[in-house]
Amino acid sequence: MYRSDGLRIHMKRSPTRHVSSVRESQRQVYNWAIERLLADPTLTQYDLQNEFTELRRSTPWLQATERVYQDAAIVDARTAADISNLYGKGNLKFRSRKKNYSMAVVCNRQPRFMDNSHASLPGIGVIRLDKEQPYQYPHNWLHGSRAFHLVDVTPRSWKNVKPGDRIYRLRVVYDLPEPERASTGVAAGIDRGITNPTVVCKSDGKKSIYACFDTAVAFRSNQSWNDEARRTISRRNKHSRTTKKIKRQRDSYNWHNANARDYAEWLLAKEICYGVDVICIEGLDLDAITRAGGASKRGLNRGLRYVRHGMILKKVRIVAERMGIRIIEVDPRGTSQECCACSYRHKENRKGERFLCLACGRLDNADRNASANVTQRGTGMKVPAGEGIALERRELGRARKPPRLAQTAPDAMRRRENQACNRPATSSAAKHLGRYAYVTCADSGI
Repeated sequence: MYRSDGLRIHMKRSPTRHVSSVRESQRQVYNWAIERLLADPTLTQYDLQNEFTELRRSTPWLQATERVYQDAAIVDARTAADISNLYGKGNLKFRSRKKNYSMAVVCNRQPRFMDNSHASLPGIGVIRLDKEQPYQYPHNWLHGSRAFHLVDVTPRSWKNVKPGDRIYRLRVVYDLPEPERASTGVAAGIDRGITNPTVVCKSDGKKSIYACFDTAVAFRSNQSWNDEARRTISRRNKHSRTTKKIKRQRDSYNWHNANARDYAEWLLAKEICYGVDVICIEGLDLDAITRAGGASKRGLNRGLRYVRHGMILKKVRIVAERMGIRIIEVDPRGTSQECCACSYRHKENRKGERFLCLACGRLDNADRNASANVTQRGTGMKVPAGEGIALERRELGRARKPPRLAQTAPDAMRRRENQACNRPATSSAAKHLGRYAYVTCADSGI
């Protein structure tokens, strides 16, 4: 397991010029490697490095740059070729000077940290860090770092920066040992859907806790607002100042909502991983499920894509890896039709969100019953299941008020503002749990 972290560093004029020459050398070596790969796609990274060794010996200006930076460019070219052959059409592109100016300087050798305030980079020398770092960071990087990147950061205000000075950010990728945590004996099972997007069952074999989380309902009003904004822009002159202003407002509004939704998904991932040892998930291929479908399945596909199960699961995997939690994929077939108490499976057990077992007569919510089945299949633990249809539903996220577009009716604008905002904290229909969480249906208990 590895992680990356970034630090601000300051350089004088001489190291800054050397960084510019290193960046230009990496661009030229990258273009040379791409040219060789276009001529012979079977060349490996080892073959390219051997050919470049002969070229470097006969070219004096290539010897002015450290070899470690040039080898990193060869690795990037071979990686770009592999990705293009796998996902694209194999058409590799060269790096231009204009694009290369904003790219990071990549090195596959670890930096040598002198102390908590200074580090030594190959060919650049000792650089001073922006502030003194915690004691454990340099030691982690010193013993297990893999590579580093130099990213040129343009200052926001040029008045406070001396002419010729640049601000850089040093990003180091370093290894981390597997975290050690106390065992809790609690396992979590996740059932994914549309009406109840993420239903979580946490159980230790003696007691079970169920909850439903929704990170999409707070942002559904953005779809109607975006459709109206798109129609407004299509009717206007695309070269006018007002149209460009509307586009900027729309882009800013969508960016803030996307940031808020991403934050809500991180909150959900942390909530799922809190206090558990194992997480059981359904082995669903959502891309294959939503790839094809006629008019009757179009709404199902659209709903699955809007919930963003893939992004939520990706964040859950990241948090679980950092906390040392094991993730198990189980067979999803029949989880909603099988009774978690008596294991009787029949398609007539479920009708909508209502689950009624034809064998033992147990009545429960279908999604809650499915999450218990996922937990039992992944761990082999018998999950205590009670009865009751009510399911606690927590809505995570908070949408922003949309901006006022030109040429819109006041009543429609006011209606959009009311729809786009979440329920207020004083609402009697929902219990407020902080700024980003609302409970819309209290669980009656099991």
